[in-house]
Amino acid sequence: MLVLGLQGSPRKGGNTDTFLAAFLEKAGQAGAVIKTVQVASAGIAPCKGCGYCEKHGTCVITDDTMAMEVYGLMRMADVIVAASPVFFYGISAQLKGLIDRSQTLWARKYVYKLKDPLASTRKGILFSVGASKGRQLFDGINLTTKYFFDAIDAKFSHSMTYRGIESKGAIRKDENFAADIDNAVETIISPLLARRRVLFVSEKGACRAPMAAALAQRQYGDYIQTDYASLSPESELAAPMITKMEQCRLDLTYRTPQQLEKVLMGTTPDLTVVIGEGIDKKAFPGKKRIRWPLAGVFTPDVEMMDQLHQKTKKFVDSLMQHLD
Repeated sequence: MLVLGLQGSPRKGGNTDTFLAAFLEKAGQAGAVIKTVQVASAGIAPCKGCGYCEKHGTCVITDDTMAMEVYGLMRMADVIVAASPVFFYGISAQLKGLIDRSQTLWARKYVYKLKDPLASTRKGILFSVGASKGRQLFDGINLTTKYFFDAIDAKFSHSMTYRGIESKGAIRKDENFAADIDNAVETIISPLLARRRVLFVSEKGACRAPMAAALAQRQYGDYIQTDYASLSPESELAAPMITKMEQCRLDLTYRTPQQLEKVLMGTTPDLTVVIGEGIDKKAFPGKKRIRWPLAGVFTPDVEMMDQLHQKTKKFVDSLMQHLD
């Protein structure tokens, strides 16, 4: 399970950075995989306001960190933490630039009517500090964050905001600092980690495994966490499979095939589903391992997608009995 921190302060080692690092450390200790994007130094180009994403479903900018990494990380994350200091009663310019580029994901959701497989379970957390103690200090940030999380298919589930925090390191002196982190990890991270973990493995990890993982995640997301992987992954997901999933209103754009070791991160799935006859299921870890032969469906071309989808849906419908 991935917890993604978006560190929006330009001051590295400041209060925002310190709090986010402490939260992610606790989440990691609980068992989550953690990742931080230092937004100020990430090289994210600003939104052009060109409307390309609403006409084509992708961003016109294709060569910066947002396009090549951050979209994918936000799609893979189970929890996203937006962290920013208050600048003129609003979010930092650095994080706002990333949020503006999320118009692409807004377009995929509201123009193209697509949902991410994690839409029903992904959580969004806000962390913010401000030097003043004004009653409306966080109103602007809360509103921006609310619509940011909505656009990226994350439920705004927790807000941690602190007034009167200015000098470097002041956040650690706040009497609620440690308790607030512990409470957020206990109420948000731990329940997600308690779900059973199901890993789907296919030969190249570009078609059958991601399709099965997406359908299972949508259907049983409250009870299981799904991953997909391969020992020798392709460079990108099969385009016909992505198109078929879009017909089912599921959005797999910005996801990529996954290397087994990077998915596992030293953990053992509760159930590993090995897809196809040519893979030795003993090569993969899992408290329980089963083979799904899926005979006759191997080539990810357009003609086979309907057949593959029907077989996958039927298998997913019976998935939970393998976890009993």
